Amino acid sequence: DEDNEPVIGVNITLKGNRVIGTITDIDGNFQLTVPGPNSVLVVSFIGMTPQGVKAEAGKTMRIVLRSDNLQLDEVVVVGYGEQKKASIVGAITQTNAKTLERAGGVTSLGQALTGNLPGVVTTTSTGMPGDEDPKIVIRAQSSWNNSDPLVLVDGIERTMSSVDIASVESVSVLKDASATAVYGVKGANGVILITTKRGKEGKAQVQLKANATMKMASKLPEKLDAYDTFILKNSVLERELGISSTGWGYYKPMEIIEKYRNPANKEEWDRYPNVDWVKELFRDYAMSYNFNANVSGGTRFVSYFTSVDFVHEGDLFRSFKNNRGYTSGYGFNRMNFRSNLDFNLTKITKFSTNLFGSNGMRSLPWGASTGDQSYWSSAYRTAPDAMRPIYSNGLYGYYDPRNADVPNSVANLAVSGTEKRTTTRINTDFVLAQDLSMITKGLSVKGTFSLDHTFVEEGRGINDLYNYAHRMWVNPDSGDILYERGEDFMESIKWSTQAGTVNKRNNYRKIYYAA
Repeated sequence: DEDNEPVIGVNITLKGNRVIGTITDIDGNFQLTVPGPNSVLVVSFIGMTPQGVKAEAGKTMRIVLRSDNLQLDEVVVVGYGEQKKASIVGAITQTNAKTLERAGGVTSLGQALTGNLPGVVTTTSTGMPGDEDPKIVIRAQSSWNNSDPLVLVDGIERTMSSVDIASVESVSVLKDASATAVYGVKGANGVILITTKRGKEGKAQVQLKANATMKMASKLPEKLDAYDTFILKNSVLERELGISSTGWGYYKPMEIIEKYRNPANKEEWDRYPNVDWVKELFRDYAMSYNFNANVSGGTRFVSYFTSVDFVHEGDLFRSFKNNRGYTSGYGFNRMNFRSNLDFNLTKITKFSTNLFGSNGMRSLPWGASTGDQSYWSSAYRTAPDAMRPIYSNGLYGYYDPRNADVPNSVANLAVSGTEKRTTTRINTDFVLAQDLSMITKGLSVKGTFSLDHTFVEEGRGINDLYNYAHRMWVNPDSGDILYERGEDFMESIKWSTQAGTVNKRNNYRKIYYAA
């Protein structure tokens, strides 16, 4: 090392081939055989700057490793300003824009934090478009009621979902009492400080980014099809005949079982269903797109950072034609705009403005606010031989013997209606900072005024929950067709449109000022 002391356990590897390598012994010595005279060795040790050294046959190397002070000089955002990492005593961890942008395939900042910050646990309970923000717990859950950390964006309490990944400069997480004390009770569950990017003096720099992601279900339940189920059932019945001969009443002949896999015509196709509910409900994949364009730069007087970000989230559910003038399903589109300006009014006076706007629209079946489980439950609960999702005559299926326990998720998804939920945000910050070093070195004062406006609209679309679709079921034993309601169903039903009658509009305004 720099003090001429031997370093034990230094990693010596061949560049481009980590299989060939060794470590130094107690005296700092090593010996390594390499393929050729142009080989380069990578010398690395924790806390020291890695080096690349050219290997020369027959010559003794003397390698001096120097301490890596770069990390200790990094600036970390804390509750009361900024500090060098070397002087921090509280439990604080930080990640930067470069690390976050490597989290490809996610459009939520919360998801991008997953695995990047020690002590930060993220849990995602749904993958529905527009509802992918995870629950975040710092270190551990401290309360049954609420363990959500305090989230500050540029020093103002705001939702993390309002920030796009491309606009983030750094994220600091304050984890223990010594680090969060400045926030009082609100910081009891930890604090997440998000700092957005700002411009620097120099020529304009333009960045364009595009990201396309293919999403697939990671794991879905595996079920036997109707054919294999009946084969297995017959096998069980044969082994139980010695105990009870009544099992013959449940035994299904092979010529009938064959019809479930190879129906001869549409009548047999209706009568002997063999439905793979996963394939009926879900696409093989869904596409997600993210586009971002930002410009940054500045002069001595003003610096700027401007960003536009667009997100589209596709849906894993299939679309079904219902001849009702709409297509139900899930989807999410969001457009973000950010403009951060810094004006150097004098050498010691700085005025900053932050303007952020966001418009996000989530599409979903009407009534999905009470839970999404009814739209995918058939994949778990409905047997492959229970019914056809849609019979050959176009009617939706239902299971007559036990309708309550055997849902038809295709019908639930197709004719529930469609709702649009829109969230629009406008956030503005005005910050005036004055350096008072002429009075006392290090003294400064800063005043902040922020105005946030959030507009949420729900219940816009088509409420089709009560316009019941006609359904049928074919008895596989007799071939009889049973209808959920009478034949005059279409004539006797009292249609209920209700579109727009439950439209809800909520305005939220928040003013923040501090000095």
